[in-house]
Amino acid sequence: MKVLLVNHGTASEWGGGDSVQIIETAKRLKQRGHDVDIQNSDRPEVESYDLVHIFNCRVQQSFMQQVTTCQQYKKPIVVSPIWISIGRALWGSRGSYAILEKGVKHGEDSIIRDLSLLKNKQLEVIMDGGKINSDGRGSDKDWSKPIETCLRRADALIPNSWLEMKAVQTDLNWAGRIFDIAPYGVDSGIFMDADPKKFREYSGITGDFIMQAGRIEPGKNQAMLCWALKNLNIPIVLIGGKKHWPAYSELCKEISGNKVIIIDHISREMLASAYAAARVHSLISWMDTCGLVSLEAAINGTPVVGSTFGHELEYLQNDAYLANPGDTEDIKEKVLEAWETRKYGKKQVRLKRRILEKYNWEECADITENIYKEVIGSV
Repeated sequence: MKVLLVNHGTASEWGGGDSVQIIETAKRLKQRGHDVDIQNSDRPEVESYDLVHIFNCRVQQSFMQQVTTCQQYKKPIVVSPIWISIGRALWGSRGSYAILEKGVKHGEDSIIRDLSLLKNKQLEVIMDGGKINSDGRGSDKDWSKPIETCLRRADALIPNSWLEMKAVQTDLNWAGRIFDIAPYGVDSGIFMDADPKKFREYSGITGDFIMQAGRIEPGKNQAMLCWALKNLNIPIVLIGGKKHWPAYSELCKEISGNKVIIIDHISREMLASAYAAARVHSLISWMDTCGLVSLEAAINGTPVVGSTFGHELEYLQNDAYLANPGDTEDIKEKVLEAWETRKYGKKQVRLKRRILEKYNWEECADITENIYKEVIGSV
């Protein structure tokens, strides 16, 4: 097969799990003898391919153009949605950001009521398109309708979890016939049981710390982590790009002062060492369908704090500490539970074993290849 894997045009600037999945899938499909190319483009050149696989339908305008281009050339379309409700995620990420900015400016007492409304999903968030409620509705702009329309044109779907599949069916009314789950994988050769000394020598950090890997932005919710821990003597290390939201990284600094260390970019090998050095890894996100960094941290035996918002439960199950991303007290409680858990405890060993058994890129490629064959055989 000659296959084109496509992400949105600015994907190389943002990075993320979808970009990793594309690279790892392409690598393994090529090893199996397929002719595979990657394009980060809103209008990909699709003429010479047997099938086009589009990743990340959440970037609305990009996805619409990609699907239209494929249809113009009558190419079969497979989609990995990387789906999470955009309206709900915007409600949480923008709402928490605004509350914490107010708290820094006017003091902790000024946001007690706002934090309570956020926690109880009663907050109303005002954006350019109108008001958004916790269910993602209430805005003048319908975030999902164009995505829903385009997704109906796909020949098959390959979500990364059954929870994501159900969300696509519920949020986007998808009722297609061909689909399967291709789970995220972890490169155990790089990330498993790394040497923590490399990161400690690189960073100069000698004591215990909590770490979060990923872009520093409202969707990843680092500022809520900082606010939840602001009265505790726990160092916070944030590793990720801040160029898209520089004001947000400044907010984290304003909340945590010298307790927070922000590291913009390091190699994958150094990141693996950081996971191994961390006492806890946290990703209490509004925007993640799985949280690939949580899996990467977990195969180092590091206790993981995840989010109740996305689809992490399917991967982490009861072997991590899941916190409500809109509840600072819950975040604090789950972080402290994880902080008191030893590395390679029972939870950590179970999670590491499950990742190695189920969440690898070969399994992801197997399922992807089978879906391609089914689609090409049916068109």
